[in-house]
Amino acid sequence: MVKQFILLIQLIGVFFYQLVLTGDVTVSQKIPDTIQVGSESVVEIRVNKSDASGFAKVQQDLPAGFNVEPIETKGATFSFKENRIKFIWMSLPSEEEFTVSYKLVPLESTVGDFSIAGKFSFIADSERKNIQISPAKFTVLEQDVVAELPVEEPVAEEEPVVEEEPVLEEEPVIEEPESIEVVSTRNIEKLEEGKYTVTLAINKKGVEGFAKITEIIPSGFKASEIESNGGVFSFKEGVAKVLWMAIPKGEELNIKYNLESVTAENGNYDITGDFSFLDNEETKKIATEKSTVELNIEVVVDETPDPVEEEPLAVVEETPEEEPVVEEPVVEEEPVIDPPVADETPVVENDPTENDNNEETQVTSIPSPETNVSYKVQVGAGHQTVAANYFAKRFNLKDNVSTENHEGWIKYLVGAFNQYKDARDKRNVVRNNIKTAFVTAYNSGKRITVQEALMISNQKWYK
Repeated sequence: MVKQFILLIQLIGVFFYQLVLTGDVTVSQKIPDTIQVGSESVVEIRVNKSDASGFAKVQQDLPAGFNVEPIETKGATFSFKENRIKFIWMSLPSEEEFTVSYKLVPLESTVGDFSIAGKFSFIADSERKNIQISPAKFTVLEQDVVAELPVEEPVAEEEPVVEEEPVLEEEPVIEEPESIEVVSTRNIEKLEEGKYTVTLAINKKGVEGFAKITEIIPSGFKASEIESNGGVFSFKEGVAKVLWMAIPKGEELNIKYNLESVTAENGNYDITGDFSFLDNEETKKIATEKSTVELNIEVVVDETPDPVEEEPLAVVEETPEEEPVVEEPVVEEEPVIDPPVADETPVVENDPTENDNNEETQVTSIPSPETNVSYKVQVGAGHQTVAANYFAKRFNLKDNVSTENHEGWIKYLVGAFNQYKDARDKRNVVRNNIKTAFVTAYNSGKRITVQEALMISNQKWYK
């Protein structure tokens, strides 16, 4: 009667289901409510992995007094050691939903109420995620005297065969921490001013599965991918990352990327980082060696400075009586200047070379000088922005230096003058520090030649 009652419970037993949800990933397990000593029961774990991939693990801690034998592993490495079950995937199955299972066999002395819990671990967004599997309760019943036939005894005697010792011996290949050795070297090659190639080599002996390289890029620089050795490269907010769900085989791993100065000033900058991987299913992080980038962008003097500052008007030097500005034919023929206009101020120029015979002096109407003409002194030009104190340190130039973008160059200037003579005097002072300094001219903020500025403003050129 007791035996029939037990068999009835096993036939109509209610199975325990526990569901845990994290995003779209779900896990459930199925365990019989009752198990009889001398018999075996099947435990099933169903995983809906959604879009998870790469490394994953199912782990359960069993009470003492049970033997376990794998049934379906779905390509995982199975181990049972010190009452702990592990299914380990270096790469999850391709199916969105799959089931793994194992036999649960209670030993002869194992009787009472028990529970089994566990967790499912996987990689998402470069981070390790865990889903806890809540405990499932079940009861192990004593074997009925009537049912305790000699046929059942060999099951207990053959336990060592069920333990699958050869499978357990293979576990250290994955989990043995002593076999892991990580050594890194970083090489930085300068290509041109502000541009470099960075190569990071990592000796990763013993590392398998999920891994990640993180490079801390100095402020003012940007990084871009050259070679990621099968990994996924990203650069955001000063951090470059390369991620592998399954790291390439072999002991050495190499990545290469571009490093370029964007807004960094001259100086020394450190690159640091780390290499993360799984060791015995636990995340470990090892710092990579520190490397230094020396940024030294030279400011070059414009090789084609505007020569109009001095040469075109050189004929005016020391011969003011022949100053062509006064004799400019365009002024004499200018029809739009009408003497009755009140705000026009006629200018009378008396040329003594033409008045020896007391002839009538020629009167020429010239418009008032425009007030939007200005002059500055250029001290250098280059293709990269330099630090604010660059000219003070290198040339002992104490003036405030401004910049402008002109014809593909970044040009560096000091001063702002309405009179050319004042700009010329400033240029002569600056040349004590920078021999190639020269005067530039502007009309309403637009850069023009010095000759045009002198003609517009009716100013005299000075050497």
